[in-house]
Amino acid sequence: MGVSKYVARNKVRWRVDTYVTLPDGTVRRLKRGRIPTREQAQALEHKLLAEAYEGRFFDRKKEPTATVRQLWTEYEPITKRDNDSWQSDVGRGAHLVRLLGDKRASRLTRGDVEEYRMKRQAETSRRGEAPSPATLDREVELLKRLLNYAAACGRLAENPVARVKLLRVPNVRRVVLDEEAFQRLSAKAEAWLRPILLVAFDTGMRKSEVLNLRWSQIDLKAGAVRLEAEDTKTDEPRVVYLTERVLKSLSEQPRLLHAEFVFVNPATGRPWQDIQGAAERARDAAGLSDVWVHDLRRSFVTLARRSGLPESVVARFSGHRTAAVFKRYNIVEEQDLKAAVALLNRTRKGAEEDQATESAPGPDSVSVDGT
Repeated sequence: MGVSKYVARNKVRWRVDTYVTLPDGTVRRLKRGRIPTREQAQALEHKLLAEAYEGRFFDRKKEPTATVRQLWTEYEPITKRDNDSWQSDVGRGAHLVRLLGDKRASRLTRGDVEEYRMKRQAETSRRGEAPSPATLDREVELLKRLLNYAAACGRLAENPVARVKLLRVPNVRRVVLDEEAFQRLSAKAEAWLRPILLVAFDTGMRKSEVLNLRWSQIDLKAGAVRLEAEDTKTDEPRVVYLTERVLKSLSEQPRLLHAEFVFVNPATGRPWQDIQGAAERARDAAGLSDVWVHDLRRSFVTLARRSGLPESVVARFSGHRTAAVFKRYNIVEEQDLKAAVALLNRTRKGAEEDQATESAPGPDSVSVDGT
């Protein structure tokens, strides 16, 4: 007992192995190994004995040993339960686990996050390009979220990368399809895809809201879709009124026996999950470039505003809760500025004509001198 020598891997090492009596009378055993020198072992023994006597040694909290991989395994079911965009989280989680999975979560630093970003930027996405700054921000946001959850559950003392800042590089897309471009896209789309694209283009609903649309949400008589709070990304109920062509399309949509969802993949009997590939084939066939399914939502917002609808009404249709997010979808271009000047010209010209009419002498007017 006490300080002793041993050999491990052909190297001489020292250990501390002793019993101490604590202030409350209990006896505990203290063990430490792999100490390089006898002097260090003796110094450590004295330190441990002093801390044990003062009651400080056994109060120490052990550092959490959970890895990022283990914490993601625990968090993945939570994001699937609570987030409509859980499929995106699963994809981002796969990147986090691949590059950070074996690291002890409690020891993560800003340097680890920067190294992760550098490795991801050296990779190629499925579009043949490096991941965008916005993509990296979403992945780091997910990392922070799962670490916050681990801290809240007591698996970590705190989130070690809570203060790491996001890149926040502007990533606003400006693609807006007008009616002619949409008709070209729809004409080249597969038959099952056309009603999905039409609902997205004419209502501004989110892709997940469209793909998960249920017959119980549709009121054909009132011409509306009624979304409950749990059906929306903002957790707020919303009523979306439908255009005549959307109503006609939905009334013609085949309704499978006992089918809960409107747009069902016949191969799985479940709602369509990923339509971007089919949409890209239609886009290429229509001669359109750089069009994503999500651009239909932006197109609805911009075209509805250009048609004269108040922004507050358009935001209620699309479900945008904040003005900042709404502005990302409400694209103002040169043609909007020209239209605004034309409207000002018409308004001022009308006012000038009204003023001239009021100041002109009438047929029964009399001059000052009485003539």
